Amino acid sequence: MTTPIRLFLAPLFLSLCVGCSTWSRIDCAGLITSGRDGWQHPERVVEVLALAPGDRVAEIGAGDGYWLSWLSDAVGPTGRVYAVEVDDEKVQALEERVAEDGLANVVVVRGDFDDPKLPDGGIDLAMTVLTYHHIERRPTYFRALRRDLSARGRVAHLDDRPDVSAPFRWFQSEGHWSDPEGVRDEMAEADYRLVATYDFLPLQSFQVFAPNADVARAGDAAGESRP
Repeated sequence: MTTPIRLFLAPLFLSLCVGCSTWSRIDCAGLITSGRDGWQHPERVVEVLALAPGDRVAEIGAGDGYWLSWLSDAVGPTGRVYAVEVDDEKVQALEERVAEDGLANVVVVRGDFDDPKLPDGGIDLAMTVLTYHHIERRPTYFRALRRDLSARGRVAHLDDRPDVSAPFRWFQSEGHWSDPEGVRDEMAEADYRLVATYDFLPLQSFQVFAPNADVARAGDAAGESRP
């Protein structure tokens, strides 16, 4: 967005941010200056996920790599970030972005539709953003993902909600969202429990899951192999 357009839209955005619950959760200044940062709130997402130096994080469906710098900074040089994609062109684009941005602790992974190809027992947090609804046979997929989680591993899902009102609904593609209750049901079917939910994102649900206790014990027995 060019500077003249930003200056023209600024008063409109600022006026809309007052008095509407959805707009009030948007950083209008960030929206005008940085685009997605204004509604995705990456700093706060990373903060509530409590990522620490040395953690091993995987983003399943890393897309254009928006999250990689945030995750890379959070886990530090002793940590590892796995950027998973299933499309060869996206994998190549991610590799180029990682190289250009100097993200030495980020590894790009060419996953499969039924397997993210992550190290067994090596992931402290697996994260999907605007990806959950694209995954087929989700209970089966996330049941298989349990073997990749460490003993303290978690799975976070951020996805568009179907209840978003206009004008934001106009920018959603039909069916490109997940009902939060449906996510909980499918993750329960995959033998996970809900451990946290956050409502500060204006357009997305944000839920965090952990394997049930018996699954966690199995993961603990498998060990925590680091890359």
